[in-house]
Amino acid sequence: MTPINDDSLPPATGSEQEFYPNGIFADTGLPLPFDPDAALSAVRRAPARSEESDLANARAQDAGPSFAVTAEIEPNDLTEAGWGVIFHFRASQAVKDALKPLLEHRSKEAGGLFKVFENSDGYEPGESAVRWLARHGVRPDIVDPELGVPFYLLIVGSPEEIPFEFQYALDVYWAVGRLYFDKVEDYERYAKSVVEYETAATVASAKKISIFSTSHDFDSATQMFSNFVALPFANGDKVKEPLGKRLNYDLESFIGQNATKENLNRILSGNSGGGPPALLLTGTHGMVFSIDDERLAGAQGALVCQDWSGYEDISDSEYYGASDVPADAKVHGLIHFSFACYSAGWPMFDDFQTPVGGEPKQISPGPSMSRLPQKLLAHPGGGALATLGHVDRAWTYSFHSARIGGQIQGFRDVMTRIMRGDRVGYATDQFDIRRVAVSDRLSELLRKIANNAVVSDRELLGLWIERNDARNYVVLGDPAVRLRVKDLRAQP
Repeated sequence: MTPINDDSLPPATGSEQEFYPNGIFADTGLPLPFDPDAALSAVRRAPARSEESDLANARAQDAGPSFAVTAEIEPNDLTEAGWGVIFHFRASQAVKDALKPLLEHRSKEAGGLFKVFENSDGYEPGESAVRWLARHGVRPDIVDPELGVPFYLLIVGSPEEIPFEFQYALDVYWAVGRLYFDKVEDYERYAKSVVEYETAATVASAKKISIFSTSHDFDSATQMFSNFVALPFANGDKVKEPLGKRLNYDLESFIGQNATKENLNRILSGNSGGGPPALLLTGTHGMVFSIDDERLAGAQGALVCQDWSGYEDISDSEYYGASDVPADAKVHGLIHFSFACYSAGWPMFDDFQTPVGGEPKQISPGPSMSRLPQKLLAHPGGGALATLGHVDRAWTYSFHSARIGGQIQGFRDVMTRIMRGDRVGYATDQFDIRRVAVSDRLSELLRKIANNAVVSDRELLGLWIERNDARNYVVLGDPAVRLRVKDLRAQP
């Protein structure tokens, strides 16, 4: 593996080499193409204001931007924070029935702050998050669940039925997750799996973190994640000790040459040593397919493994997708943090590029969710609790600044909060805080441009990508799940 440091990063020239999306295009075996001019076209075509940006800017003005709920509320206590589910107004009764075990369980926990938003109270086509909140007597603001909308909200439905944009906007203040499966029985599997995990006398997971990070000597993006995130987490650095050490977690790492497809399978099968992990971090490229490729629906977002031999060619034996998850996988109680392009899903149109003088580029027949997290969440042997992944492209902005270098405190904070037992929707609020800060900076830059100030293309484009990158992290699964920290098995 070739180490990367700030001196070896591409110069700040405004060229496409400044930007590192973590995706491999199946047709070429090369990183996703990126055209800065098309990206700038997307920035300039976008409205100066949007619902999501207005919400983010409003939160940036709050006295305490880290406060998702009012100060008197304990965010991890559902009797105070509440829990709700949002169905499409025409959601199938079969899906609702399949989720009953989970809804009944959360009702007992949240009591009077349990809400089911369905039928006319559910999501209506074309409805914005602000409009939906207003119908329920709440404005976008620091959350007080007693006003009618609980802090934890589970969206049930495909991104075609309930758009990702609704989720992004609602997630500025609320703790939001999403469930969608093609089969009704998968909803039931997930619901029963969560309830079983939270109520069983014991859990199978070990008090262990697994880190899986590829690092190809020909590929800057994977080297950057490995050097700036995976290795400091695994080994510690001059400032921090290894991830989880203070909380008495064991840590196993598969970095570089060890990040093979076989080893990822061993992790998910609970055979990597000491039992299945409670928390899995994967950092690599996600697979991307052309709009007419029959593999798109089933394999987009699959994780490229170290087995990949080089640019210009890639085969299904070199990436890990839903079809590779074994029938005897041991993922019950797992929380998976997946850093890769399309690891959670994708929109119909590219979020980052619009051809100059043209319309937004269509990249898929419709918005969709990645099959790998769906397979893990609804595994017949007991499903994962949640996946934190990315819609559309994932960029190095999440952990690296060209001027400052590695900036992994956000990643570390999210993972530490999960390990200490915070509910996943609350633990991941760090990403919303960064999105709010970047959105506020972007809005200020756009105001300057509107007043005829001279702003460099590089600065504008960098903030645009960074804002969209932070926004597009989503939780798949119930945002109220959390690890049973005291019950995790100690390694032998």
